[in-house]
Amino acid sequence: MKTHLGKRERKIIQSFAEIIIPLSSKEKPDQMKELLERIDMHIRCMKFETVFLCKMCLWLVELSAFFYYGSLKTMSKMDLPLREQYINAWHNTWWSVKRTIKRLLEATIYVNYYSIPQVTEDICGYKPVFHQPAVFDQEPLPNLHTEFYKTDIIENVDVCVIGSGAGGAVVAKELAEKGHSVIILEQGGYFASKDFGKDAMTMTNLLYQGGGFTNTLGWPPIIVPVGECVGGTTLINSGTCFRTPDTVFNRWVHEFGLHTWKPDQMKKHFDAVENVVHVDCAKKDVQGKSYDMFLNGIQKLGHNIEPLFRNAPNCCGSGVCCFGCPTNAKESVQLNYIPLALKAGAKLYTKCRVNKIAYNRRHANKVLGQFVDHRNRKKGGSLQVNAKIIVCACGSLNTPVLLKQSSIPNPSGQIGHNLTLHPAAKVMALFDDDVMGWKGVPQGAYSDALIDEGIKLEGIFLQPAFIASSLMVTGEEHKRVMERYNKIAMFGMMISDTSRGTVYKSPFGQAIPVYNINRFDLPKYRRGIQFLADAFLSAGANEVYLPLHTLPKITRFDGIRPIIELKLRNKDLDLQAFHPLGTCRMGADPRESVIDPFGRLYGLDNLFVADGSIFPTSLGVNPMITIMAAAHKIAGNIHREFL
Repeated sequence: MKTHLGKRERKIIQSFAEIIIPLSSKEKPDQMKELLERIDMHIRCMKFETVFLCKMCLWLVELSAFFYYGSLKTMSKMDLPLREQYINAWHNTWWSVKRTIKRLLEATIYVNYYSIPQVTEDICGYKPVFHQPAVFDQEPLPNLHTEFYKTDIIENVDVCVIGSGAGGAVVAKELAEKGHSVIILEQGGYFASKDFGKDAMTMTNLLYQGGGFTNTLGWPPIIVPVGECVGGTTLINSGTCFRTPDTVFNRWVHEFGLHTWKPDQMKKHFDAVENVVHVDCAKKDVQGKSYDMFLNGIQKLGHNIEPLFRNAPNCCGSGVCCFGCPTNAKESVQLNYIPLALKAGAKLYTKCRVNKIAYNRRHANKVLGQFVDHRNRKKGGSLQVNAKIIVCACGSLNTPVLLKQSSIPNPSGQIGHNLTLHPAAKVMALFDDDVMGWKGVPQGAYSDALIDEGIKLEGIFLQPAFIASSLMVTGEEHKRVMERYNKIAMFGMMISDTSRGTVYKSPFGQAIPVYNINRFDLPKYRRGIQFLADAFLSAGANEVYLPLHTLPKITRFDGIRPIIELKLRNKDLDLQAFHPLGTCRMGADPRESVIDPFGRLYGLDNLFVADGSIFPTSLGVNPMITIMAAAHKIAGNIHREFL
């Protein structure tokens, strides 16, 4: 099999890995070999731009060693003590660019090493056992085309939907059931419960775009994982179902002229989609002990947590929501909306990358795509769909890129702008007693203790791979924490951001999101991190690990004072974001908005957008159910007014 790492690059990674993980290539050659093979597979799944960045960072770390205190040696040729000293200098540097380079390489090694099943069992005590599926996969589904086509195909339909996630699946089902001919195009593959339940990075490479390494440029760099599979991000999210607060809809009415999007008008759309995906309150018996530890602490601070509403009524706490539910308890759209659409006559083509939407004057008339085998990036036949109506539902990162690549009219100049993310952080705590936080639903409870400050507190727990890559400590201390994986509790926070970013198109047709945390949002992180740390210390935690490069941990003897006294910069934060929104914002004024209140693109008569990119502001809550409700509304508009 062709490798994506050269012999010298593998040697550089091995030399770096020997310092940051508890592994010697001489003591455990099989594990080092497997680590290198996994990293090679991971790189194979990344976008070209990410591969270039990773390799550039790899060579920078290798060659810069030549000038380290006159060593006159590259990193891979240094002896172990000098190499450790050199890598620690990258970790402790004041220069954030240098620190970020080290973090990128470190994270790539950690997520792959701590995905090796033998490692997670031996070091972390993590060995999950999954129940049989509560609902068995509906196979074979009619009109589901999962083949890698090598021949060219032409289709003629009423509606072409690009994307099969929260927005696209709903639009396809609603219009197919009303008698319209519908085709759904999905760039990723189709997966079922039999494909799930494997280690974290195997599932990440399978289900996530770019091997999970979609990230922003800016300060701080933020990982933005998005799904690339039938079901989209609904397949890999935590199943949290918040309705957008009335205050947000009312703001849209007054600031953006969306008078048909009032809270009372949206209720029927929320009701409709929640009924299909069976939204219910998370049960206490699957919450897990991590929540008990946080609950104990937050109650001592005078607050409480509440169970979340989720689309997983039969959840048995497998703890791997973000890698596909192995029991089908989480009702992501490939289990309901997609089968309903296909049974109503819609067709679904997988492994099809859409390259262009063709239009003539004010009328979009063709969708042009190509089949791509993601295992080897081999290109197959082309697909042309001639459609009366075209619906983009590719997500807030990919929809604006497709529109730009197609040279779609942009009278407002706002396509790709106004990106919001709900940037999130997490705090981890070490206790004396076993917590076994992986036994239970990762996100089953929340608190509105800080909601008036624009901060939402939500539960979270991660597999060893992603805890390892989140810790700001390194070396022996990192190893010590991972050996106590079963004593870790976690809770997270996300903000309703006022910061705004922009999605650009790379020369290779990929999304490049640029986003910086502004001075108004920065204090929210200090407040949220401080609150979470205080809660865990109040619950009896010995050590609390923070998402801060300049303050990676505090102890019970420190208290929260170091957080209060810290001079915090946006560069010091370690963040993730799971809710990109707003890049094709909706509004009544075509001079300021991309989409009209019907969901139709200004400038064309028959091109619609039905994903999170249409929301004109941050929601402040997880957006899945709002995207679905919006798509339900837009599908009704299309049926009544345009078909």
